[in-house]
Amino acid sequence: MKSDLEFPPFIPHRFYRNPHLQTIVGQFHSRIKTSYQAEQHSCRLPDNDLLILHDDCPGNWMVGDRVVILLHGLSGCHGSSYMIRMAHKLNQKGVRVFRMDLRGCGAGTGLAKSPYHAGSFLDLQVALERIESLCPRSPIGIAGFSLGGTITLNFLGRYATSSDLVDRAVVLNPPVQLSESVKVFGRPLFGRYQRHFVSNLIKHVRKSHLFKEHTHKISGENYPRSMLAFDDQFTAPLAGFESAEDYYSQCSPAEVLKEISVPTLIISAQDDPLVPVTTYQDALENLSDHDKVTLHLTRHGGHLGYISGPTSDPDPRWSDWRIMDWLLCESPESLAGQIRERSRQPLAQSA
Repeated sequence: MKSDLEFPPFIPHRFYRNPHLQTIVGQFHSRIKTSYQAEQHSCRLPDNDLLILHDDCPGNWMVGDRVVILLHGLSGCHGSSYMIRMAHKLNQKGVRVFRMDLRGCGAGTGLAKSPYHAGSFLDLQVALERIESLCPRSPIGIAGFSLGGTITLNFLGRYATSSDLVDRAVVLNPPVQLSESVKVFGRPLFGRYQRHFVSNLIKHVRKSHLFKEHTHKISGENYPRSMLAFDDQFTAPLAGFESAEDYYSQCSPAEVLKEISVPTLIISAQDDPLVPVTTYQDALENLSDHDKVTLHLTRHGGHLGYISGPTSDPDPRWSDWRIMDWLLCESPESLAGQIRERSRQPLAQSA
């Protein structure tokens, strides 16, 4: 366990100062090459759907040692590069890691009738309860990426006894106002991001035989050309919402951040092309006197990028090591105070 940590600023690699390069290259830039050796656990959900946990347990782990659950982002899975990297790095520190495939993703393809979405926080509860049974007396932390971070924040803010299951959480680039993040795709030159996500989501739907009865919603004249259309035609009705806007309204965690009672770190970048920094402004105001949630904004980093120049970190993935710092430190409250003090400095100096 670490103490007296320094939380260094993020300085982007000189070749990747552009936020789009950080975002795109960040998905592939990885030095971790490891074979799959996880044990799979299935979790039965209250509506009879299933999700899969991938259990990466280091040989030196003992009952009572730390456990971390990782949640992937939109169109990701347990095999996403950031999930593999974090599991490997945490394993090296003796931490047992559970990579969670959200409904119908990864090894869970074809096992769920309902889609995963930003409000799937009760699925996280079920997964945590399963982990608690597998790892009695072990402290559990959460690391959520993008949409996985949104789910994490919803769980912590909307589930009253979340602090009984976890002792800390960290989320990277989480959309906190879903409607504002969807609007981003309407900007000039952002169509490629939208086509990427919509195409992957439609492929995901078509892979599952359980969704065949709904394929008319994503074919022919109904083929969605935008995230808003996909959520309106597919996500919202199948998840029990009246419309995409109803879904966005009910599942945006910004309004419940103040209800979080677990030490939680939110890391995001001012230049994130997919999550507007303005969506954090209200959160900053609402959290000014709330000591459980710490928001750290960097000037650069893109979306899940954070490829840095030369630093004292073992590799250029700055965000990986900050996540490690938070999850492994003795006192997240003390580290939060240090991060807040840095955030009060002019951003040009602190990021």
